[in-house]
Amino acid sequence: MGLALDEATENDVVEEINGIKVAIDKSIHSQTENMTLEYQETDEGAGLTITGNESDCC
Repeated sequence: MGLALDEATENDVVEEINGIKVAIDKSIHSQTENMTLEYQETDEGAGLTITGNESDCC
């Protein structure tokens, strides 16, 4: 699962997470329940992070 800055398509479910509209592909939507989208700053840089489920992904 990855994160991309793309426009929503007809294959997406659009949700608002932490005030940010997010388009999630319908084929993986059920796998994204209970996930959190956050902005994070670290020594390595800044960006969006998705956390939750069994593993975290950036």
